[in-house]
Formats: sequence, C-alpha cells, structure tokens
Amino acid sequence: MKNLPLVTLVIPTFNQQKYLPACVDHCIFQTYQNLEMIIVDGGSTDSSKAYISTLTERIASTTMNPVSNMRENGEIIRKSLLVYPQNRHIKIITFQHDIGPTSTINEGLKRARGKYCTYIVGDDLPHPHMIEEMVAVLEGQSIDFVYSDMNLVDDAGRIIRQMIMPDYDFEKCFAQWYHLGVSKLYRTILHERVGLMDQAYCAANDYDQYLRFAMAGCRFHHLPKILYSVRWHGPERKTGQHTPKRYKNLKEESRRCAMRARAWIRRKSQRKQSS
Repeated sequence: MKNLPLVTLVIPTFNQQKYLPACVDHCIFQTYQNLEMIIVDGGSTDSSKAYISTLTERIASTTMNPVSNMRENGEIIRKSLLVYPQNRHIKIITFQHDIGPTSTINEGLKRARGKYCTYIVGDDLPHPHMIEEMVAVLEGQSIDFVYSDMNLVDDAGRIIRQMIMPDYDFEKCFAQWYHLGVSKLYRTILHERVGLMDQAYCAANDYDQYLRFAMAGCRFHHLPKILYSVRWHGPERKTGQHTPKRYKNLKEESRRCAMRARAWIRRKSQRKQSS
C-alpha cells in the first residue's frame, strides 16, 4: 500500500437505506487497496443513519465460518474469517436536516485526502476492479480524468441496458449533451484549480463542474470497459434526480451547461480566426 496513491471515494446518500449497504460493500471490496471512504448522509429520515452508525463495528467484527479443509478421518474443519477488508480508511458525516444533493457531495469532496477521488451515489454499484483499473490509467498516462462505460440495472440487479460512452471530444461530451456518465476518477487537485460543485446547480452539478474542468484544460480519457452499474428504479418509482420535478430541473440545468459549452467553442473559434 505504501506504493499505491490514496484514492478517496465519497458516498453521498439521502434516504437510500435499501440500497446503501450494497453500495458501501462494493466500495469496501474494491480490489484496489489504498482507499479512503467518506460517507455523507445529507439528512436522511429513513433508517440510513442507523445503518451508518454501526458500520465501523460491523466491518471490524463480522465473521463467517467457511470450510477450510478436511481431516484424514473425514471431519470437516471450519475456520473463522473476518468478512471485510480491515485496511480501509472510513469517515462518516451526518446531517440532521436535508442539505441538498450538491452540498452533500461537496461535504465529502472538500475532505478528500486522496491523490485521486470520485463520488459514488448511494444506490449505485461500482464494479470490483473499477478503481484499480482507473488508477492504472491515471498513473500510466498524462491525463487528469478517466471515465468508463456502465450498466443500467434494476432493483433486482438485472441489466436494463449498457451505456457506452464516446471517446473524449469536448463537443461530443459537453456541447452536444453530457456524455461522460458517472463512472469516473480524477485528480483531486482539480478542486484547487477549478473549485467544488456549484451550489447554483442541484441536478446537473457534475455536468457543470466537469465542464469547468474541461475549460480549464483538464485532460480526459475514455476507458472502454464496463466498470459501474447505475441503479434504475423503474418507470413507476422515480427517485433522486428522476422524480418528475427534479428531472425537469435536471434537463434545464443540463441545457444551460450545453449552451455554455457551445458558446465556449464559438469564442475559441473566433480567437483562432482573429490570431
């Protein structure tokens, strides 16, 4: 672990207790070893806080007794093993009242100590090799931000569709619409250069932040592998940003970001023509 850069995973959550344990487990059981996890509960009123409050103890004490071998006389031997990896750095931050999605993410990001960081929504599922593969790309190439393809899965874990992202191009990924997805890892130093998420955006906050990254010269790279599953709760049970009211706002905020990206392209073209 001494030779591995620290990676921070921020897990923002609000009333997602049904899905949060699976999300947290998928983060804890990443094949990458040097992980800092920051779980931020933005004011949940369900049983999320009860789950989070016992997490550290559960990680330290949960055991299983699988079969380890068999004696010559046929006696089966079981060995008690700790279920969870014990080398994760975990911070838990909770709020008593709803602070909003953008503030919930920012509360985690501003505490990130890792060389690289990302946030993982509390009902999504990062695949086991996600961080390991993305760190390898960031460490091996001159890039600042890596993103991958994803699955869209329902509550039962069945794949609804695969979401294949385009290779990076500013116009395709920002000006046409937001086409980076949510499976990503980037250099934490970008927060110092560009800032955290803008509180003026409560839905397309990632679109806005990564657009600012791009306009500041961030180097993006598409990793063409499915390393993440986005949760889809079905047409009759829209949650989070996909409730009718929030989804309308998401489209409006995304439209504003796309227009900013197109204006930036025009200004850049005009400067080029005048030089």
